[in-house]
Amino acid sequence: MTLMKKILLLLSFLTLSNASAATETDPLWNKVLAQYKASNLWVPKEIKTQLDAERKDQGNKTSYIKSTLSGWEKQEARYASINTDSNWQALPEQKKSADAINKMLTGLDELKSSLFEEGIKIQRLENEVLDGKKLGVFLLSDDGAGKQISIKIWADPDTACIVKMNTSMHVTLYADAEFSTRYTEPAKGGLCFRGQMQGNIDIQIPFKKGKMQIKQNNNDWVPKPAN
Repeated sequence: MTLMKKILLLLSFLTLSNASAATETDPLWNKVLAQYKASNLWVPKEIKTQLDAERKDQGNKTSYIKSTLSGWEKQEARYASINTDSNWQALPEQKKSADAINKMLTGLDELKSSLFEEGIKIQRLENEVLDGKKLGVFLLSDDGAGKQISIKIWADPDTACIVKMNTSMHVTLYADAEFSTRYTEPAKGGLCFRGQMQGNIDIQIPFKKGKMQIKQNNNDWVPKPAN
């Protein structure tokens, strides 16, 4: 299994943990879940990703990748990705890794609809103030089988929108990962979408250790095609 495929598998585990957050006990969470599922029927037309990779055998490297919605396959978005400079202008020489990295990062999203049907207990914490707004806070955790996952969600009680989601993850002899996602203000019929995501992956695979920092912006959301 290639390193890229292993990282994609890591993000799939991350998606599973996020998606397993459903609960039926808290009224606000039920609304947040409905809002989340509705927004998951939309996709960004443009994704900009900055990837800073550090490996002992290859040194440090920064890549910029711009991905544009190019079509649909069985209602799932397909993207065309290009390597760019720091101003998001296409480079004269393109690398095959552009699409691979994009698929690694967007693989998290492709599984959400089905995985969000799974159930796991969540903990309602005390409200917190974020950006001057009092928000409902939920904590999810999943330990076992060599992995530890913790997810903290801040939700707007008025709109049921997720405002921020922090995820930390540990997989023994595999990787440690932390992601923080900020959501947009309500738009498109009151829906809130993933705006900015940043995170770190510390790869612990023997002989393939490395670190990655990821920053991603999602723009111009459109609905998925109907059945």
